[in-house]
Amino acid sequence: MHERVVIEGEWEWIGADPPAVDERPVIEDADVVSAETARAPTLGELLRAERERQGLGLDQIEAATRIRAAQLRAIEDDRLDALPAEAYARAFVRDYADELGMDADAMVGLFNDQWSRTHLTDPEPAPIMRPPLAAASARPLGLVSVGLALVLLLVSAAVFLTRASDHPRRAAQPPPASQASSSTPANPPPSTSTPPPPPTAPVVARLTVTAATGACWIEARRGSESGQLLAERTLAQGEAIRLRGQHIWLRLGDPATVQLRLNGRPLALAATADPINVMVSRHGLRAA
Repeated sequence: MHERVVIEGEWEWIGADPPAVDERPVIEDADVVSAETARAPTLGELLRAERERQGLGLDQIEAATRIRAAQLRAIEDDRLDALPAEAYARAFVRDYADELGMDADAMVGLFNDQWSRTHLTDPEPAPIMRPPLAAASARPLGLVSVGLALVLLLVSAAVFLTRASDHPRRAAQPPPASQASSSTPANPPPSTSTPPPPPTAPVVARLTVTAATGACWIEARRGSESGQLLAERTLAQGEAIRLRGQHIWLRLGDPATVQLRLNGRPLALAATADPINVMVSRHGLRAA
């Protein structure tokens, strides 16, 4: 007959042979792996990705929005501190998003969040360290130092009185009127420094036509029905086309399936299946 004892939680057999089946407890360890949350893209990364997807260069965006390429590059690099005042920077982001056909309100909201985080986390300026004042000498001035100071004081007073007595009239008389008027202008010119003008609104219409619920045939011309042909094709469902110009004449084969966005804002169309002709400018839409 075999005996067994327990030593520190493990089995140890005492006897000739251990049992055929290992009755020792089995302990398994499980590692818990936490999934890393993916980082959300920033404002600059979203704008740069959309611009590169459309194959546009910063010079083309600069020509269309009148925003300098250096400021566009600062927006894409998320260097918001390199932009002008907050109001101007927000207008730049809105115009940039409109030019790319993106949701301008969402991009401005993302800008507001990043702008707030940037200015809340700015480090406070380091205090100015002033050198400690030199400790006054504990030793009293000697009699020689006091005598030299008195002599210098008397010499300075004598020189001042001598110069004042040499020119009594010149010091008492005011300067001539002509000299005073020539030295000090009566009406100083107003300051020429003026704040920079606010960004101007786009002068062109940026129109996005999307076949939202079905295919639609479109014809687009510049200015009028007989103007330069911009596009003539059938848009498949989910397909979109962007047009730009001061006045865009547009013919839609099935208006009920189409969604229009003008400079980032939606335009309402008549819910009809019959072809219609419309004229679009930056002020809105009208029948043509």
